[in-house]
Amino acid sequence: MKFIKPETAVWRTKEWLGIIKNLLCARVSQGQAIDELQHYLAQAYPESSVMLLNSARAGLALALGVFQQKVPTKCEVIIPEYICDSVPKVILSCGLTPIFVSVKKDLNLDVSKLEENLNNNTLAVILPHMYAKAADIAQAEAMLMAKGVFLIDDAAQVAGVEINNKPLGSFGDVGVLSFAQAKTIVTGVRGSGGVLFINNKKLLPLFNLQTLPKNTGRAFQLLHFLFAYKWQGWAKKLDYYLQRLHAKLFKDKPNDYYSEIKQISNLEADIALAQFSSLSSRIQQSKEIIAQYSQALRSCEGVLLVQVDRDDLYLTRLIIQSQVTPPKQLAEQLIKQGIKTKFVYGTGSKVYDGSYCSGLLELPLQGLKLSQIEKVVQAVVTH
Repeated sequence: MKFIKPETAVWRTKEWLGIIKNLLCARVSQGQAIDELQHYLAQAYPESSVMLLNSARAGLALALGVFQQKVPTKCEVIIPEYICDSVPKVILSCGLTPIFVSVKKDLNLDVSKLEENLNNNTLAVILPHMYAKAADIAQAEAMLMAKGVFLIDDAAQVAGVEINNKPLGSFGDVGVLSFAQAKTIVTGVRGSGGVLFINNKKLLPLFNLQTLPKNTGRAFQLLHFLFAYKWQGWAKKLDYYLQRLHAKLFKDKPNDYYSEIKQISNLEADIALAQFSSLSSRIQQSKEIIAQYSQALRSCEGVLLVQVDRDDLYLTRLIIQSQVTPPKQLAEQLIKQGIKTKFVYGTGSKVYDGSYCSGLLELPLQGLKLSQIEKVVQAVVTH
């Protein structure tokens, strides 16, 4: 059975040609694509200084380190209660304490709750745009600037979206953009690339932009991404054995892919450039798919598209809240009909309990055909 599943990367001919070119020409680690991506982003984010890295979490770690240099007496970082677990892990690795604040229905941090959670220990706020749904970043920026609290515009999941004619990622003191799987720009996994946008020019001298090591070993990590995430099925099983063999031969340390902050590789910079070249058309395609889902599921009792509050909305992932059928049970029913779903961050896929962070399940979204959308909708409606 061929499954309809959440897509981790919508790649077209240009991405595949870039991969082949860099592998054949031995330009995986270094090459001109890095400078080309730097130039492209400098134009797309004109108010920011651009720092290309091996991951967005590297950008978070660098930013928090600079904030600590500026205000060493403060130790708390506010984040939303619904968030990728890599964010609190980075905060803890910096010797800081994550403070969780409630989210709204759209799964973004409730900025109206920010002020009551600020205190003399608050160093910074990390404000993500969950699944590309823009948070109240301008409101948060004004409040935190007045309070003297640093703001990280966490645009890890989104590129190509603006508020007040400013791209997400360019608000606050710094911003980040990720190139990992299931984001807007996808180049792979395990340190496949990211960007730190330095928006507060007063902080720029504290970031050392010239001393990062090269990013090597990326061809094998690309293979892992293709087998385990992009193709799956038999390839995912093969990847399991390849990973074990690689670990034995090279004595890999588990979960060590983000321990060192590095430059982005040339291979992944080239893939990112290809992704940016198709960004507008991919965003438009996703908007059309979301609109079709919204219209079809609008009258489905007990199933809510929690982030869809208007037409012409772009999202990287489509999350439903199943208020009657437990997400695990719904996922089991859908897979019998050839539809794969995904559980969400943390405990968000627990049985619905009336909270915004419960009953959640991810449906397939990117790159779907109309017939596939209709099949998913029919399965959800009749479950």
